Amino acid sequence: MENNENFKKGKRLIKSSEQAKTALNILLQDSEKLNLEKGISELLEKLKNPKLDLLLDRYPELLQEYGLEELLSGELEIPDAETSDVKTAGLFSCLQLLMHFCYELKENPNPSDDCYDSLRYILGSISSEKFVHDLLIITVSVVGVEYYEKFQQRIQNLDLSLESAKGLENDPELQEHIDLMAWFALVRLFLESVYIYFNIPDQNLNNRTL
Repeated sequence: MENNENFKKGKRLIKSSEQAKTALNILLQDSEKLNLEKGISELLEKLKNPKLDLLLDRYPELLQEYGLEELLSGELEIPDAETSDVKTAGLFSCLQLLMHFCYELKENPNPSDDCYDSLRYILGSISSEKFVHDLLIITVSVVGVEYYEKFQQRIQNLDLSLESAKGLENDPELQEHIDLMAWFALVRLFLESVYIYFNIPDQNLNNRTL
């Protein structure tokens, strides 16, 4: 699945720092942030892999022993865990942490250096493109390739009208996983915004508050 041409990189949704700031301010509102967080829990539930929950609990401990880039590589072997599970748990942990750090930056316009350092550590450990692509692979493993391809076909020529959006929601062939696909779209928007807004030269970092 990793090399399937259907999972090639798409065009960026966010193209400027101002767009990124606007998107983050919307996505970090309490209700939207809660939806993003709930989506992670729902995806975990649909994966039906209890070992992931155990790894998520262990992640602070694992970070003391291994580098984050290594944990996200999909190649790290640790006792009693599949390499793919280590990577998946890492992606979810990083996504949760990025939401937390960005929310803290929004609530506190003068954040501590630790908050910035932790956020930048995550951004430096995995690229935006790989983060989004790896989450897509996990999502498709739940919805299935056939469903994903059908979804892509439906949205390919979709305009931005309310009627089109309602039509997509009411499409009987898409109902089963429409909420998960909507969540993934928001996560992609969130990640692109975070990387564009915060992944900047150190000398300008202190000017980055939401």
